[in-house]
Amino acid sequence: MKLVAVDLDGTLLNKEGRVSEENAWALKEFDRQGGTVALATGRSIQSAKEVFETLNLSGYTLASNGAYVAKIENGEIKEVLKSYTILPDTVKTALSLAMKTEVTVVASRATQDDRISFAQDKNEVNSPYYAQFNLKESKADDLWEELEKEAISYFKLAFTDKDTSKLVKLRAQLERKQINSSYSDKYWLEVMAEGVNKGAALNFLTSHLSIELSDVLAFGDQENDLEMLTLSGNSIAMENAAPAVKKIADQLTKSNEESGVAFILKEYLA
Repeated sequence: MKLVAVDLDGTLLNKEGRVSEENAWALKEFDRQGGTVALATGRSIQSAKEVFETLNLSGYTLASNGAYVAKIENGEIKEVLKSYTILPDTVKTALSLAMKTEVTVVASRATQDDRISFAQDKNEVNSPYYAQFNLKESKADDLWEELEKEAISYFKLAFTDKDTSKLVKLRAQLERKQINSSYSDKYWLEVMAEGVNKGAALNFLTSHLSIELSDVLAFGDQENDLEMLTLSGNSIAMENAAPAVKKIADQLTKSNEESGVAFILKEYLA
């Protein structure tokens, strides 16, 4: 295998949002032996950079579910290879539906994440997934005005609420408006630009690097990993993965709490 594509939350990271020593060693050894490491995540580019910096590795990131593809060196963006922003009309439609459903929205730009809460319930701000965002509390009216002027654009919209039935309802409403969405976690429903997903981004990256998809080893645990796992030469589902992910994966590994990435990756190390 020439490239390993690894999801972060629920896959490489443990429940505290950290990389275990075993996983870090395995990725660094894969890199040392000439392999390429790509972090494929729903997280923002800023968060992906931080993980690379923690690993003391260079590589590539498919951030915001593939909406932002970049080369990372020494914890910094060396080159942006591709980026896809959501059409303003799609953003406005999704925000309107989120307001009616009363869920919280985190809208990701390159440099910050705008948080708009349409419900009194404040969500799990201390969770590892929430911690990745560079949050700025924002008002819908202000963002709407900026969108009208096309002064801002977003790579990803993330919707969250402790009441998962709200997310199910919101997803159905988005589908009726022909807006695709995917779950990155039980409590997180996400929207990217049309046609954007980790699989499409992986296809672009491998073409850019002249690597065959058959030479890709991919790890994931949630619905937003499905396209990437389907395209990869060898797909690995975590023990804690969603049933749909386990169904399409070539292999099953240990959970993210048991360094499941390292458990499989060691098989490919010389």
